[in-house]
Amino acid sequence: MNALETTFANLEARMNRAAGTAAPRPAPAAAPETKGDITTRAAREILDAEAASRSAKTAALRAARLQKKG
Repeated sequence: MNALETTFANLEARMNRAAGTAAPRPAPAAAPETKGDITTRAAREILDAEAASRSAKTAALRAARLQKKG
């Protein structure tokens, strides 16, 4: 449930309590993670790790180059 849905659910609950009507409706069940979601998450983790490795290598090479110049 995202923040907007939570806000509306809380508002509806307060309105129902104030009006003395029925109990608030239950929160929607979380959707299970699909195979596509799992694959996307794994691919992003791999790409993020590669980007971090590349960034660290670039920083090390830059530092070595600056040390050699100075």
